[in-house]
Amino acid sequence: MTTMSSVTDSTSSNLINKKTPASQLKILGQAICNYLDSTKIPLTGDEDGRLESLRCEEEVTNRLRQHFSRISFLEKECNRAFGDITPVIDGVEYPINVKMVNPAKSETFNGGGVSHMNYVLFGEGQTTWDRLAKKIMEKKPTKCAKQYYYLIYYKDSSMKTVFCSLANLTENSVVTNPSNPIQLKKNIETVQRNDEEQAKFIIGLFESCAYKRAQAYLILFGGN
Repeated sequence: MTTMSSVTDSTSSNLINKKTPASQLKILGQAICNYLDSTKIPLTGDEDGRLESLRCEEEVTNRLRQHFSRISFLEKECNRAFGDITPVIDGVEYPINVKMVNPAKSETFNGGGVSHMNYVLFGEGQTTWDRLAKKIMEKKPTKCAKQYYYLIYYKDSSMKTVFCSLANLTENSVVTNPSNPIQLKKNIETVQRNDEEQAKFIIGLFESCAYKRAQAYLILFGGN
């Protein structure tokens, strides 16, 4: 009989035996999805869905730390601006944004902002729109410096948990927004991109957000 504990041990061994951090993380991501899909996460029952999601995210990350105890994670309060939980593989941090989504109520949900795009493109943190625009103009990346990941758990639903990176989302899975820049659709699809394609995709998201932020100004002054 295979127990959840033995699955965790097997997963940890597979991670150690894999050659690259990317392949290790892919295995961990799939193992996390399998675990969450087989585990019922108790909901808090808060009327405010955002508050319920926040508290349930804490429940998810606590369970993952306990279940995957052989995996190294940053301490809870570390890197919270970018990841709800951050595994460390071969000394490299991989921030994961945990999203609790009710597909019956939410068509889209927040996936991050300008600092997240800065992190993926340049491997750096907090920034402003103007600063990132200047950096892209001065030295447009042809490869993403970092990857940013999402773990999407669907509440009160039979939809399977999704583990994916921002740079490998399809264009149909993302909506740009001037106030909440990166909005993910509830039906997530992914695609394999090479290094240059990933960088172009993230830059495209930034350009779309920048255009939408400037639309009112362009209308007022006769721009396109």
